[in-house]
Amino acid sequence: MFFLTPILFAQIKQFNLSKGNSQLFNGNLYSFGINSQKQNANCIIYKLDKQLKVLDSLVFDLGKIPPDNFLQLFSDTLHGFLNVYVQRKDKKLITILRLNKLFDRVATIENVDIARLNSISNFESELFYYANSVYTIKNQIDTGGKQFYLNKYELKSELQNFEYEPKWQFPFERKNINSAHIFYADKNVVMLYVNVTGGAKFGQWILKVNANTGKLIRGTKLNDRGETTSYQYGTYLIDTAKKTTTVLGQRFTAAQLDQKGNKLAISNTPLVSVYIIEIDSAGEVLSKQDIKIPVNEPKTTSKKIISNYILRMDKLTRSPIGALSFEGDIYKNTDNTLCYLYANTISYQLIPEDESFILEKNSLGSNQMIEKYYFNTDKMDMNGKICIDSISQFETFFYKATNFPVKKQFKTVDNNAVWLLSRSDIKKNSINYTVLGLVNKIYQLITLDEILKAKNPLMITLNHAQFALSSQEEEGKFQLKLITW
Repeated sequence: MFFLTPILFAQIKQFNLSKGNSQLFNGNLYSFGINSQKQNANCIIYKLDKQLKVLDSLVFDLGKIPPDNFLQLFSDTLHGFLNVYVQRKDKKLITILRLNKLFDRVATIENVDIARLNSISNFESELFYYANSVYTIKNQIDTGGKQFYLNKYELKSELQNFEYEPKWQFPFERKNINSAHIFYADKNVVMLYVNVTGGAKFGQWILKVNANTGKLIRGTKLNDRGETTSYQYGTYLIDTAKKTTTVLGQRFTAAQLDQKGNKLAISNTPLVSVYIIEIDSAGEVLSKQDIKIPVNEPKTTSKKIISNYILRMDKLTRSPIGALSFEGDIYKNTDNTLCYLYANTISYQLIPEDESFILEKNSLGSNQMIEKYYFNTDKMDMNGKICIDSISQFETFFYKATNFPVKKQFKTVDNNAVWLLSRSDIKKNSINYTVLGLVNKIYQLITLDEILKAKNPLMITLNHAQFALSSQEEEGKFQLKLITW
């Protein structure tokens, strides 16, 4: 039996930095901020291992400027670099400090207009990065209806602000396409999930597009001929040895989901359907199966309460014996609105038997402790919520990013589930970090830390048992806290 041990603060590391921040990059943790020495402001970047031991550091001279004249530093890891962004309060210009995986300075790029920073994201949607390529989906509406385009851009220079040049554009068929979602790319192909809501090609498709030419290689329809079932995108697994793609997602009958009629009827369903489709390299469907997961509501739930569930899937893997496993984030709705709230995570196992899969004994439902943790009567509270404007956007429930992601990590220890959760507290203006796990054989919510938002808290997962919390405790005092849970 697993017992949640007392939280171990393996180490607290403090730096003489202001406007500090952190970033996980290439297996190491990097902390950076502003330090003032001899009337000069410096940006110092520290490279640390996962036990917070300082391995190296770099210093960048920012001139005779007080540290308080800078905004909060931020970073990203676009195109395989650590990019640290430094901006003064009185200017709309940014300095980019760019480092490679060897912790060498690649470039110092000054006087970048903030409006041009990663400018491709300002006018495109559905961005997907692969190496030095960026793929986007754009749509425009005219008298002929809505037209979708898949665009490929290439990075112009690694030594300048990231600017891109267009390489090709793939126009989707003009009629009846409701949405398109990029989920995979490599040097040869780009793969998309596409929902067609009318016409002869009604249904959901997996499209494979040539990454070099922008030409359609193959479209694979997930629906059988004449079938009106809706196949929502969930997750995927590419087997490079077998050259197959396995796609999983939640399945709805025409009676449950009618996007053209703007109708959704999934209240209090006893079962949730998950499809498994395996596609070969030529786009042919090799196998297709429907798995029924029973819905298990807590016994204390009133039968009068409406319960609608959607299942967001991730981390699909295949074992050496061919068993599939995936993580399912369960979102629940109890008022028939178009907002769903995070309610649970369950790990599912699908065991091969003959030519099909059998669901290892499991069910789907909410976790009362998680619901308790996130319960709030404030309708403006967006912790763990996904909302859409209309049923026509229903498929985006399954892949759109949440505004306030709350499940930081999930694992099982001795077959017992443990959650690492976070919550933004509007009244306290703080971020709460909590573990839900077994203590003395009883599941309990254990608060690990609560940090004021003014301290710019950030949580970085290091491995399944450790994470780091960074915060600007006070001016000139930036802190990293290593927590074992």
